[in-house]
Amino acid sequence: MKLRIKEVAKSKGIDLQTLAKKLDITYQALNARMVGNPSIKIIQSIADALECSVFELIASDQYAEHSYNENGEWRGVLKKN
Repeated sequence: MKLRIKEVAKSKGIDLQTLAKKLDITYQALNARMVGNPSIKIIQSIADALECSVFELIASDQYAEHSYNENGEWRGVLKKN
């Protein structure tokens, strides 16, 4: 499963070093979790640290896309037309 951790963190003005500190792990440990196949528990902890939904962290596919309002706030995943 492809994750959007970098993109979501950047949109919230949080760099990955800061995110790692919020999670009380090293940057290297965060990077390993981002490239591996993290459990839902790990994805949830990252979502909590970023104050976002788990669903916002999951990359969209050819059938769906992430939707944001005019303020840049995530609205959800919508079916592509």
